[in-house]
Amino acid sequence: MESCCVGILAGSLITLLLPAIPDWYWPLSLLFICIPLRCWFGAGLCLFLTSLSIQLQQYSTTSQQVLAQHSTIVAGTVVSIPQHYDGGSRFILQLSETVKDKAQPGAGALLLVRWFQAPVKLQQGQHWQLPVKLKVIRGLANPGSGWAEAQALVSGLVAQATVQSSDALAELKLLGADITLRQQLFNQLDVALGDFQSKALMLALTLGERPFSDELWLGLQATGLGHLISISGMHIALVFGWVLLSQHGWALLTKRWWWRFSLALGTALMAAWLYSAMAGYAVPTVRALLALVLLVLLKLCWRRSSGRQFCLLVAALLLLLQPFWLLSLSFWLSVLAVALVFYLGWRYPPAKGMRSMLLGFLRYQLIFSLLMLPLGLLFFQGIAPLSLLSNLLFVPWCSVLVIPLLLLVFFLQSFSPWPLTLLWQLVDGLLQPLLLWLYYCAEANWWWTVPQSGVVFTLLLMAALLLLLLPERRRSLPLLMVLSLPLLFTTNLKPPAQLHLIDVGQGTALLLQQGEHGLLYDFGPRYGSYSATEAAVLPYLRYQGVRQLDYLILSHNDSDHSGHLALLRRAYPGARLVTDVGAVMPELNCRQLPAVWQQFSLQVLWPPGPAVSDVKNDQSCVLKLEIEGWSVLLTGDISSAIEQQLLALNPFLGTDVLLLSHHGSKSSNQLRFLQQLAPRLALNSAGFANPYQHPSKEVQARLSLLQVPLYNSADMGAMQLRFSKEQLELRAVRPARLVKWLENLPFGAETAATTR
Repeated sequence: MESCCVGILAGSLITLLLPAIPDWYWPLSLLFICIPLRCWFGAGLCLFLTSLSIQLQQYSTTSQQVLAQHSTIVAGTVVSIPQHYDGGSRFILQLSETVKDKAQPGAGALLLVRWFQAPVKLQQGQHWQLPVKLKVIRGLANPGSGWAEAQALVSGLVAQATVQSSDALAELKLLGADITLRQQLFNQLDVALGDFQSKALMLALTLGERPFSDELWLGLQATGLGHLISISGMHIALVFGWVLLSQHGWALLTKRWWWRFSLALGTALMAAWLYSAMAGYAVPTVRALLALVLLVLLKLCWRRSSGRQFCLLVAALLLLLQPFWLLSLSFWLSVLAVALVFYLGWRYPPAKGMRSMLLGFLRYQLIFSLLMLPLGLLFFQGIAPLSLLSNLLFVPWCSVLVIPLLLLVFFLQSFSPWPLTLLWQLVDGLLQPLLLWLYYCAEANWWWTVPQSGVVFTLLLMAALLLLLLPERRRSLPLLMVLSLPLLFTTNLKPPAQLHLIDVGQGTALLLQQGEHGLLYDFGPRYGSYSATEAAVLPYLRYQGVRQLDYLILSHNDSDHSGHLALLRRAYPGARLVTDVGAVMPELNCRQLPAVWQQFSLQVLWPPGPAVSDVKNDQSCVLKLEIEGWSVLLTGDISSAIEQQLLALNPFLGTDVLLLSHHGSKSSNQLRFLQQLAPRLALNSAGFANPYQHPSKEVQARLSLLQVPLYNSADMGAMQLRFSKEQLELRAVRPARLVKWLENLPFGAETAATTR
């Protein structure tokens, strides 16, 4: 059994490296060969590949059925509590068997639905008939950001849909409303909590809903307390453990120890199940619940197993039941954390006495936090240096006092027709220290990413942590000092100059970076309540460690370039705005941009003066950059007419890297213009499956004719250019991701380079 479980885990790790998943009948055939030969490792490996292949094929078939029509009428039930934001809502819709008395393709499938200006209040349990436009789920690909495609597989979402309220009002119908108990509790709790400062935390810990602000998300990241606030395996295990302590109360019903123990286990499991149901059966709670079911079965069957065996069995069964969980970072983090808990429990057995218990707890938290740092670095590309202090302070505080009291008040509120204001005030007061700590750490930016700390520093930090855990510290300290010597050299190195093309979808945002300083050219799109500045640009700047934006250059006044300027100015109040768009009150116009910024030479080629054209696109600020002998041309959205004028004004104009005009539109990027520039690389910023079909086939054909490689953000994600005197290197995020079969991109395209 143990060899089979190891084979299942090995199969899950091997599939991360495969360019494609084999058809299910190949591993199934090998499975029938491995079983007679008693090759249990191979049997487990083949068993996982078979399960993954079958479920992936089912998912792909359902997705294709749903996406067969771009615009269609769907009917289904709202199965999540809708999230409301300015002007819109987002929820999960489960498709019903029929729509308009006809069989509905993909019945039972889940859609991620966005609805702008819904006519009624959306609630979980409502049945709707909706006219929608369907799209494949594909998110932005920036370093340090989430992976929408993997999350869709983990959550079972087959497509995303946008409700077309204005085009087909006759087809939009509310078919019924069986409001769920969870929605009713949410409505009741929303009223009872009012305007409490910790309302978001209380909703997260009771119902699993997380209406967090950006500052709160940053605070959770910077403190490493995300596991404490989001309902996860730790919370389910806590509820299970608290109820299990009541086993002595069952002595009133029976004197037999086995019956008392069985009743206590069953009651604890029921409490954990109820808590998981209240959390909406979120994926982490389902995994924890299945693990507890297995634990209860082993206890009732009197099967003893070591911590290693239990971890292997749980992880293998979970992956076999739902192989897509191999794409979940939280799954692997939970498995490794549980394994570490068992290891520390074996390595450092519980001590007796209050002083020994306190010292043991501090040692446990220290070692656990130190060993979790490399996992955070591996999974999230950053570490929270205050995680140890945060866990020491708030894990006991919340686990022993806040969460039990919160759940008790929540239970009482469920049966009370009136808000229990005084009790909620007490819980809010107990959460205030945690809330203040989260906001402080968010403002101080206590989150170290790999680009901020550097690869060498990161590796030395990991080596230092491991050396400090060695038993013979007297021998490890001299070795630690020797390993720390390279830090004296790395800290004095001048940070390299870089250019980043941020993946913002159908729009443009380009960053020049020199250490902690940055220059931003365009800010991404903003449509309605959605802002790529908030969703992609600001997180990218934080990830790269840009603490000071010196200049904000707005090429022209289009919504796919102008983004959320006010948000940028709040985040970087010292940045100077450079543009010819007078409505935004700039500090400088384009021609006043300094000729040198950090290591970059800047030359504004267009416009030659104010108000040169009535067309917004033709007013774009065209900027030429030079660094280390390489040149980059940023052209905004200029048309072919302006391209001709640029060539007339600069007859010897050329560049090594070209950012295509107007996202690769055929009305720009004319053949004569491209021939004159003779770029070595062409970059383009466009959204996946955008309605404008950017970059156009004509432009792609022109670049192919000139043998200029094209790198499009829709395919490559965010791109980073690194400059040296000998080489220009391009790195892309999406092809560098580990799971090639999920990205479905050409293998081995993560790095491109050109030399002089």
